[in-house]
Amino acid sequence: MKSTSRIFLLFALSLLMESLAGNGLQAQTPAPQGTRPGSTEITFFAGISAPVNHERKGFGLDVKTGTPIGGRVSYNFDHHNAVEFSLANPFSLSANYVYNFSAVREKWVPYVTAGVGGTRQEIALNDNNQPAQLNSNLMETGPERTQTVFTGNFGGGLKYFFTERFALRFDVRDQVGHYKATFSNVAGVPGGIVTGKQTLNDFQITGGIVFRFGGKP
Repeated sequence: MKSTSRIFLLFALSLLMESLAGNGLQAQTPAPQGTRPGSTEITFFAGISAPVNHERKGFGLDVKTGTPIGGRVSYNFDHHNAVEFSLANPFSLSANYVYNFSAVREKWVPYVTAGVGGTRQEIALNDNNQPAQLNSNLMETGPERTQTVFTGNFGGGLKYFFTERFALRFDVRDQVGHYKATFSNVAGVPGGIVTGKQTLNDFQITGGIVFRFGGKP
C-alpha cells in the first residue's frame, strides 16, 4: 500500500509541475490577440499596380502608374477602429479610416479601409489609343508631364500576427483620381489646343511586414 501511495503521490506532483511549467511558458509567450488598443503599427510594403483603362473616343489622357513601394503608420484606438497614414512612390499620400474585424484564432485580422489623399502621376495625350505627336506641350506645367490630383481610395486586406510585435500584411485597394490637362501644338487640330480627361481606377495589390509597438491586450 505504501508503494502504491508513493506512486500516486509522485504522479500528482509530476502533473502539478507540468501545469506550473505550462502556465509559466504561456505567461512568457502570450498569444498575439489580434489588434491591440493603443498600439501603433508601422508597415513597409511593395506590390503591383493594375490600372483599369476605360474605353473612350477622341482625345484622352494616358496616366502612367508605377510599382507602389512605401510605408504606412496606423494607430489603433480600440480592437476595431484605427486611423492610418500612407506614403508611397510613385508619389502618393493618403489618410485612411481602418475597421479591424475580430481576430480569427487570435492571429488573423481581416480589415476594410477607406480614405482620401493625393497622388502625382506622369500623363500623356492620347487619341484613340494612339499617342499624339511628341511636339505637343502640357500648357499648365510646360515640358514636365506630371500632374498631382485629389484621390479617394477604398479596399481591405488581412494581417497575420506570428508574434506579438510582428505580422505579415496583404492589402488590395482601388485608388481613384480624375485627371484633366490642356495640351498645345497638337498636330491636326485647329488651333493646336486639346483638353484630355481621364478618371483612373488604379487597383493596387501589396504585401508587407508590420512592426507593432505599445498597446495593451
